[in-house]
Amino acid sequence: MTQEKNEGKGNSVHPVIDNTTLINRSYVYEFASEAYCRDHGTTRKEIIGKPVSFIWGEANFKKYIKKNLDRCFAGNVVRYENWLEFPGQEPRYYRVSYSPYANPEGEITHAVIAYQDITELKNEADSLEKIETGFKTILRNMHYGVFTFDTEGRFTFVNDVVVKRSGYPRKWYAGKTLFDVVRPQERAKVEEHFKATVRGEQVLPYEFAYLRAENEVAWVHISTTPIREEGRIVGVLGVLFDVTKLTRSQQALKESEKKYRTLFEDSRDAIFITNSKGIHTDVNSAWSKLFGYTKEETQNLRAIDTYVNRDDCITYMKAIEEKGFVENFKTRLKKKDGMVMDCLLNGTPIKGPEGDIEGYQGIIRMAGEK
Repeated sequence: MTQEKNEGKGNSVHPVIDNTTLINRSYVYEFASEAYCRDHGTTRKEIIGKPVSFIWGEANFKKYIKKNLDRCFAGNVVRYENWLEFPGQEPRYYRVSYSPYANPEGEITHAVIAYQDITELKNEADSLEKIETGFKTILRNMHYGVFTFDTEGRFTFVNDVVVKRSGYPRKWYAGKTLFDVVRPQERAKVEEHFKATVRGEQVLPYEFAYLRAENEVAWVHISTTPIREEGRIVGVLGVLFDVTKLTRSQQALKESEKKYRTLFEDSRDAIFITNSKGIHTDVNSAWSKLFGYTKEETQNLRAIDTYVNRDDCITYMKAIEEKGFVENFKTRLKKKDGMVMDCLLNGTPIKGPEGDIEGYQGIIRMAGEK
């Protein structure tokens, strides 16, 4: 896949944990982290509700970003690294991940985006391939973790970054193996990758967790390659990048999604979502309590069947289509038992990739409530 945008506008100064966004199927921002807003010189208020092209530009959106989002909305986790150049700026290299987010019914409604500017890492990795002399001296001063092993996995060299980030003194590594560092539950996976590298196989970069000296769990993204002498593999070179903050950000995002669902369910307002045909696809507990339907009963319930005057439903949807929203729409709705209620409705459309309305989401309040 291809490029994403110059998020960092230079060095990676902001923690990856902050560099996340949430984008709906209409390619509109529903969440942007503080660091994301700061990187772009704007505020969360100015980004939320705006299309992705507002930040990235229409050309980049159409050429690169949209197809990645579409793959994500189709249920794929998309990860890639690539360069992107913007007018008046030097090209930057990014590591990006797109993760699909589904509602309780399994319908993918959003894409969770996390990114990091790794231009310096990329430049250094490219340079590493050209190094022949002064190998360990140069590696010791690298800005990312570098280590070497013998074919049994014993450490033969670690640079200062590894020592600093792991918390273990350099002498601690003497006689230790890679498998002494990783957590027991991940040892088999790491050993499998290591042995494949020793056999000379091409091993894709992977991630694993290990325990730092202070017994704190950390995550790294590691690339390995065999070290050869006269055509014979005598060891393994490993280059790692700490992704602890990114991993924690993804975990935090999952917690945020749980909290969002909790807020949806615990809201005192009756909230509903329908498809383009007006059939309910999701309702919260307040809606079920107000109307007297169970969640199962709403799965094939048409919104128009809850209106006393069915024309009001058509008017409500047309108003959303024309204005993009509806606020305090007055109508009379009926419960499952036939009881009539005077209500106020707020509503917004749910748009698809081509901008077509795929559904509606709204909030119902009893008239006179605040």
